[in-house]
Amino acid sequence: MKRYTVLSALLVSAVLTACGGGGSSSGNGDVASARSQLCSELSGLEAVYWDFINGVIRTDLPTTAFTIPFNVQGSYTHARSPLLGFLVPQGWTVFDARDQSGFAFAGTEVGADLIRDDNQAVWRYMLSAEIGGDFTAMRVLNADINTALSFLGTPSPIQEQCEINLQQNGILGLESVAAKVVRAGDYTIMARIHITLVTGVSNYYDGYLSVARTTDHPAVINDIFVPMITQLYGGGSDPEACEDGEDNDNDGLTDFGQDPQCDSPSDDNEAS
Repeated sequence: MKRYTVLSALLVSAVLTACGGGGSSSGNGDVASARSQLCSELSGLEAVYWDFINGVIRTDLPTTAFTIPFNVQGSYTHARSPLLGFLVPQGWTVFDARDQSGFAFAGTEVGADLIRDDNQAVWRYMLSAEIGGDFTAMRVLNADINTALSFLGTPSPIQEQCEINLQQNGILGLESVAAKVVRAGDYTIMARIHITLVTGVSNYYDGYLSVARTTDHPAVINDIFVPMITQLYGGGSDPEACEDGEDNDNDGLTDFGQDPQCDSPSDDNEAS
């Protein structure tokens, strides 16, 4: 298992109102025919997801935004911040994120790297990290994407399909946002970085990045990426006792498949 340790990004930011973010979709709930409001080249689940992570309010989110569709192997809470936590899907491993680019001060990162066990898909989220210097979001984003490409073995050809690059004055200081969709060989990378430059104080960034094979990308968006994000923002529903990754009856056996008292993953009682 490779450990992927870089930046990541998700923030529903008011900065995106400058490029039309915050509008609603057609609301017909037909994800297959959806089009992106921010990138004309994206359609279907990729379009919905790209808009969603960039602050566009959509009414056609997949049903996985409101439930936990995957089998749960356990729960994660960040080592230094209980504010960052979520359920971990089976077949994936989670690490506390660490910045290796030199942008962030060591030990200030609060983020998570979720990696599928075959190393073919990555979901990363950085809640907060303090950075030194007046780095633009695009500079940090490009470093993030380059590290992702290295992790994948530098696939080619590389095509940048969609891009957002904005700066404007915010409440605390200069707000900088950058986002890209990159097709690299057989893979698709979606990444976003947001930086707040607080004059005379500290600079902070948050970020998000996801990677999957292009052929699998819509399915991974639906089954993993969307429910992971909505967990962070209070969406989704709690899994039943027989699929929550916990030994609820303290018999040394966990969930359906191990605990014989679980009739199915939807069984809400491990003890009977």
